[in-house]
Amino acid sequence: MQISAVNTKNQNELYFQNANKTQNNLKNKSVSKIDDDLFEIKSENEEQENEPEKGIDKSNNGKFDASEAGKNFLKGILSPLTAVIKHPVITLATIGITAAACALVPVLGPILGIGFGALSIFQLGKGCTDVVKNIKNKEYDKAEQSFNNVGQGTVGTVLSVLGLKQSAKVAKEAKLMNELKVNSLSSAQKEAIAAEVKNGSYLDALKDNVSLFTSRTGLKAAVNQFKPSNIFQRGKNLIKHLFTKKEVTKIEKEQMNFSETTEGQRRAALTTEEIEAQVKALAKEAFDEYGVPEELRPEIKIIKDNTKLGGAYQCRKHTIVINEDSYRAGVFDLPNVIKHEATHANGAILRQSLPMDKKIELAQEYLINKIQNGEKEKIITGGNIFGAYTSKPPKLNAQMKSDFIKLAKDKLYKEGTIYTNEELSAMVKPLVEANSEFANSYSNIDDAVNAMAAYAKSHNLRYNIALRNPTGFNTSNVDTSLLKQLNSEETQAAMKSYLDSIECVEGNIAGQGFMGIGGDVNQYQFCNEEVLAQIKGNNFEISKLEQQLNALRNQPKRNLSEEARILDLIEEAKLTIEYKTKGVDYYKLYIESLNHPENKELAAKAAGLKKELDAIQQKMLTNNKPVSTDVLGSNVNVTSTEYKTKTVLKRPETGASIAIPVSATTAADIIADKIA
Repeated sequence: MQISAVNTKNQNELYFQNANKTQNNLKNKSVSKIDDDLFEIKSENEEQENEPEKGIDKSNNGKFDASEAGKNFLKGILSPLTAVIKHPVITLATIGITAAACALVPVLGPILGIGFGALSIFQLGKGCTDVVKNIKNKEYDKAEQSFNNVGQGTVGTVLSVLGLKQSAKVAKEAKLMNELKVNSLSSAQKEAIAAEVKNGSYLDALKDNVSLFTSRTGLKAAVNQFKPSNIFQRGKNLIKHLFTKKEVTKIEKEQMNFSETTEGQRRAALTTEEIEAQVKALAKEAFDEYGVPEELRPEIKIIKDNTKLGGAYQCRKHTIVINEDSYRAGVFDLPNVIKHEATHANGAILRQSLPMDKKIELAQEYLINKIQNGEKEKIITGGNIFGAYTSKPPKLNAQMKSDFIKLAKDKLYKEGTIYTNEELSAMVKPLVEANSEFANSYSNIDDAVNAMAAYAKSHNLRYNIALRNPTGFNTSNVDTSLLKQLNSEETQAAMKSYLDSIECVEGNIAGQGFMGIGGDVNQYQFCNEEVLAQIKGNNFEISKLEQQLNALRNQPKRNLSEEARILDLIEEAKLTIEYKTKGVDYYKLYIESLNHPENKELAAKAAGLKKELDAIQQKMLTNNKPVSTDVLGSNVNVTSTEYKTKTVLKRPETGASIAIPVSATTAADIIADKIA
């Protein structure tokens, strides 16, 4: 047996220790044996061969020790915690580069997550393979060491799985932004995606991540996020976030959530009955202004709902509901929501006075106009309890439009009649077969028939929706004799309200889409009735806020942070009015440009208005006048320029989510090991 030079000193010391021990044993007339190879005395009297051998390195003893394998496996499991100490430069660099890259291109989160996961699975598989191979070759010490790779691969795989849902959220957001041709999403859209991902399985999340590599829409969404203009803008935002110096006058400086503000504390102390009294007082004021008799006013209900619902007018029940939980959380202010919903209710009361034959005429007129002049980006083609299915309408030539309008009048526009897919296919097949130009625009006749059947289904459903929802309200608890006879001017207003309400309801349904995503979000937010409700609600809100502001300023000791909050809300309401008003013009141009893609001038005008809307929306986020703000993640720093005070209020975060793969640390450790 060879002895290395570095161990000679220790071995000599062990030899003389054992030699002394031998002399003692001889004095006691015990029998001892000397193992020259190991320089070790084994005493039969003391039965040392049955005791654990002290000083033996189990990692290099030529035997397979389960405890040594377990120790190596644990080292691998703990590798994310030890990686910074073990490989500080590589680990911190990997994490830092990953975080920066994901901030510039959020879609890199799911892409890198899948890559890191694959690396961990490879490490796990290689570790298991090495264990089996080394045991087979009787290289037991190497087999023990391979358990480190097994542990490292295991923890990396687990971390990758845990990060799948966050990455899936980013992947779905990227696809929706690409579909809607926008660079950011609203809070409601992001919340809908987050809820869908949360309620889905990890397998669904994996599919969403992988779709970025394997589907056409996924690849387009990924490529879109790599556009230099998008990366440049995110880079500017990142630099501003990290390096902008924030100067705040020290008159008063607070950082708080809404619940910590004066208004938040006031709302938290209110009872349900007190909230209901406030709601009814504001509703009375709103309906008094509209001149609605008390007997025709909707019922007011206070509900508790932990969702983001603020309030709603339920047309069929003729009821306004206000969500107490959202109000306490500061999601909305009562004057705005109540006047908004009262505007919808007032329109329903006005429409209730129209005779049914006029409503039928208007509903058909509305839908036929859509066929003749072109549809919106998305149309309703079905639905279930989770939401509406939407799809893009087919492009119809003049002959197909004429034939389809006749079919719609004869069969599709029948109140209470909903056709099956088979019935609809049979109806439209003769139209397709008679129009070779339309049929040839599809790869085969079946695809053309399916496209027209879906379009026929859309009109059949939308006609029934138009007659069921916007016609007015449930009159079972209302004295209809109080409905006034409309004069000529009021009749015209009621007819316009009816057409606006169809557009509003359609946009609301289609904009939600299946599971809350995928529809034409512009239609609902820029339809006439919704814009009217927004303008009325925000103007009512401004008047109430100005009253609060004046009362606050008359107090001996003013609450400066509350003053900044009120100024912020006033400016936000004004910007909303500007945004909605200009949005009506934008949406008309937007739809017109979609239906006339050859008209570049229309597209340019629509794009120009969209830039103006984006600028207003950015102001709504940063609120520069009279309150300057700085958006920092989910917080908005609000500084009153007049009184130089500061407060921080929670705001819904827009833009794109960022998912940094949680397995980045483990991946860095694996990479470092490979380099070493």
